[in-house]
Amino acid sequence: MRIAPTALAAVAAGVLAVMSVGVGASAAADTDDDTISSSLVGLGSVLDGLVSPSRSMRDQGLAVAAAQAAPVSSDALPTVQIDGVVWAQVVVGDVVYVGGDFTSARPAGAARGTQEVPRTNLLAYDLDSGELIDGWAPQVNGEVRDLAASPDGNRLYIAGRFTSVDGATRYRAAAFNTGTGALTGFRPSVNALVNAIDVAGDDVYLGGTFTSVNNKERVRVAAVDAASGATTRPFQARVADHSVQDLILSPDGDQVVISGNFTSVNRSQNPGYGLARLDATTGEMLPLPLNDVVRNAGTYAAVLSLATDDDYLYGTAYHWSKKGSTEGSFAADWDTGRLVWLEDCHGDTYSIVPFRGAIFTASHKHDCATSGAFPETEPQTFHRGTATTRTVEGENVADDEHGYPDSPGTPRPELLNWFPDFTPGTYTGQGQGPWSVTAAGDYLLYGGEFTSVNNHPQQGLVRFAVRDVAANADGPRLGGAKFPLTLRSPRSGTVEATWPSNYDRDDLTLTYSLYRGTTSDAAISVQQRSGSFWEGGTMSFTDTEAEPGTTQRYIVVARDPWGNEAWSRWSDVAVSGR
Repeated sequence: MRIAPTALAAVAAGVLAVMSVGVGASAAADTDDDTISSSLVGLGSVLDGLVSPSRSMRDQGLAVAAAQAAPVSSDALPTVQIDGVVWAQVVVGDVVYVGGDFTSARPAGAARGTQEVPRTNLLAYDLDSGELIDGWAPQVNGEVRDLAASPDGNRLYIAGRFTSVDGATRYRAAAFNTGTGALTGFRPSVNALVNAIDVAGDDVYLGGTFTSVNNKERVRVAAVDAASGATTRPFQARVADHSVQDLILSPDGDQVVISGNFTSVNRSQNPGYGLARLDATTGEMLPLPLNDVVRNAGTYAAVLSLATDDDYLYGTAYHWSKKGSTEGSFAADWDTGRLVWLEDCHGDTYSIVPFRGAIFTASHKHDCATSGAFPETEPQTFHRGTATTRTVEGENVADDEHGYPDSPGTPRPELLNWFPDFTPGTYTGQGQGPWSVTAAGDYLLYGGEFTSVNNHPQQGLVRFAVRDVAANADGPRLGGAKFPLTLRSPRSGTVEATWPSNYDRDDLTLTYSLYRGTTSDAAISVQQRSGSFWEGGTMSFTDTEAEPGTTQRYIVVARDPWGNEAWSRWSDVAVSGR
């Protein structure tokens, strides 16, 4: 249940409501470069406790924020790092197992080449601390593309390109006992790459580019015994060409959905074009009306990844040179196989996970205007970690500007205000950041080839926590010169102040406080405004109580509901005395 590397496609101002509300206070930050300005810390200490709201007002602000924000903070938590790329993660209890293409691991904060320990394409770390687990370091002689755990959590299954694990022959699939860490007797012999693996009961399902399993014809998808790896199951389906990129079992284990860039399955192209739903016992084709809408297959398009919860099947897709129908994500109903919603953003989407009522993806989205969110920019701006609602919140519209394939009139979710920054890596040569996302407990987990998160070095792995566990320390983004305050005095005793709206990686609503003369006095204006980074606008306040004929100083402060702040610079104005 993962995404394999593939050829990639090219890769993102509204009017907002304003109302008055109380504000919170804490140490001020100049967010131009994510560093704290010592001069502004001084201002924050003066302000602290002097303009703080009552507890009830603060709680009210937090409640509003919770309703508008993703359930996860954008604070990037310290996590073990790797020197290559992560393709998949799976959590068993409080242990995160990681598979990919890498040779070493090092602690969070350690620079490349320092404090490294060998880890060959597979490692484990603690879910709560993010620290590498010592003593488990299997030697896998090829990249690991996917991971799956048995329903009871006693076994970890791995799949990929390897032929040996800890010196024992294992042709592209293997399993470990999670209690002892030892390699088990699960040893199917697969003749080519395995991209995907999943488990249901006594059976393990494999998907990839292979044509033979245990010397029996199995074309790109197969089922084997969960203990031995033998092909005892009658399950067979003929995938015509290309590859299976991912597969997933239905919640009841009776169906298996496969995805990839294949153009037919069991001689059917609808369903069967990049997607197919199969009987988990026989491999017989089952109806999948979703394939009427999501049609990505062939050399330049694919449905890359799948995920599930109790109700919905989720997936992600890519295409290049307009050779497919979608690059975003989708949800389908397990009972009917029909589309529930389509997130029709442009920019390849590699992985997806439902978590705490929201849907998170790994991608390089650059244009979500057709789904009611950020537009294309020139040059393109990429948003590699994003979230949407699980529910339908509107309809997709046509792309009348860039000519991307689109699906106007289809139901869509709403993008949530959650935009951590990932710096792309160079390991795969494809210039991407996160390739996979999963979740467990209180944590959302991203893996890939990124080299930093939110402007702080962090390679390949990172955790984010739910809001009631997180520090919630990621505040408004614009400060200092990037948050200019403009003043003019058009008539006696009057000063007009204007400033741009700010934005935050994980909070939609910010509070703006304007001060005259000193921050030891109450703010002369407190306004609240909601909007994401692309919904910029100008805010203003007219001060009619400035003393005529004097020079006055003003400053504006943007705060999120958690007390994080960004300050403009002080600005002076000569107040008209006419």
